[in-house]
Amino acid sequence: MILLEQNVQDYNNDLRAMIMAFFPGEKIVSGEKKQEADGAARFKLEAHFGDERTSLTLIKPDGSIAYDKIVYGGYRDRKAFRNEFKLALYRLLSGYTGRKLPWGDLTGVRPTKIAMKAVKEGKEKSEITDYYIKTYDTSEKKASLSYDVAKNELELIKTIDFNNSYCLYIGIPFCPSRCLYCSFAAYAIESQKDKVDRYLDRLCEELSFIAEKYKDKKLAAVYMGGGTPTSISHEQLDMLLFHIDDLFDLNKNNPVEYTIEAGRPDSITKEKLLVMKKHSVTRISINPQTMNDETLKKIGRAHTVRQLEEAFKTARECGFDNINMDIIAGLPGEDKAMMEHTLNKIRDMKPESLTVHSLAIKRAAKLNESLDDYKADINHDVDEMLYMVNDTAKELSMKPYYLYRQKNIGGNLENVGYAIPGKECLYNVLIMEELTDIIAAGAGASSKYVIRDEEDNVIRIDRSENCKSLDDYIDRFDEMIMRKR
Repeated sequence: MILLEQNVQDYNNDLRAMIMAFFPGEKIVSGEKKQEADGAARFKLEAHFGDERTSLTLIKPDGSIAYDKIVYGGYRDRKAFRNEFKLALYRLLSGYTGRKLPWGDLTGVRPTKIAMKAVKEGKEKSEITDYYIKTYDTSEKKASLSYDVAKNELELIKTIDFNNSYCLYIGIPFCPSRCLYCSFAAYAIESQKDKVDRYLDRLCEELSFIAEKYKDKKLAAVYMGGGTPTSISHEQLDMLLFHIDDLFDLNKNNPVEYTIEAGRPDSITKEKLLVMKKHSVTRISINPQTMNDETLKKIGRAHTVRQLEEAFKTARECGFDNINMDIIAGLPGEDKAMMEHTLNKIRDMKPESLTVHSLAIKRAAKLNESLDDYKADINHDVDEMLYMVNDTAKELSMKPYYLYRQKNIGGNLENVGYAIPGKECLYNVLIMEELTDIIAAGAGASSKYVIRDEEDNVIRIDRSENCKSLDDYIDRFDEMIMRKR
């Protein structure tokens, strides 16, 4: 537990994000509850903001000062003050813990945004990486990665007409079982079988509404996720994909990027793969997360490595030539040797893209509920694992093309997508960059509407959220439509 005391709340999010970067999963207590927790705290962080200077003080449980920092300048001028404040906060926590974070004081979802802007301005790689290192205390490797991702992203989206395009997300909230780390609105399909057909009927209604409203715009990419879309039967999948074919111009001569997360190998059958192939799906994900059977059991995935290898082989036999694989760095009990084993298996299989996620401890996940049981077994050597993935991606002729971060990733690390040039997922880039509308259908789905001014500058992102509850989505369907309307 960590106590947080501040005289103004203007930088509360920055304070909490940086503390969580150094102490993932640690409870941060402030306000009235602070007094109750005083004796049990690891330390207290005091932030006193002033018009001429701000003091940061880290106080040990015995009342002695461990570290302190002064930031000069008025906190009310957020644009001028924020970077200096975050850097001082980072260095205070770094001094206390004896650790340097690879991303320095950068805590946002998209640390590559800075590089994107600089590349557009025509700046060279050395100038951009130097700026990251000097301004934010990032490592040279992370600065270089930011530049590489920015260059590849810009190349991928250069021909997109953002004003007249949109992406379609379709959510299938069912899975064979719920994983330990999962926080998505997803249900074990065995317990919900009697609701699947009703759900799909509602989903088709929502897709019909979207198709009518967006008939004058070009569909740039379709992404079906969840959950695990292949949890439903091949007959149900066939019906849904026929409906999508009827509604949307997928342009068979120049096919729209069309991704389905096959995800769990225990949900994949040859019949489902052939259905997807028949309906011109261009890209699928078959996600191991790890190639270690003991970890698969621990995280609640009811399949084996052998099943995954068989599913991958079957997908190749069915003609899929763009397969992504997701893995997670920092799973409970995993070390660098186990990651190397996973990567050796992936090298042999040769997917076209590889996405690595740093383990995030999400509030709604089972892992968070039983964190005390796993705390000693997670977040070890994660950054080294990420570099191992990077090396493997290079061996497979892949380049990094998108990068983002989530809250509560230990060490404030990142998720990276690698792909062979020409096999990238455009949807992944567009949803992160928020440059075009992302219209989402299904339980728990979130649509983003990009609002621009007369000079075509993005001025804000509006959102509409669907109910997460399966029953609410089915029973309150008219409300979902009204939110979109």
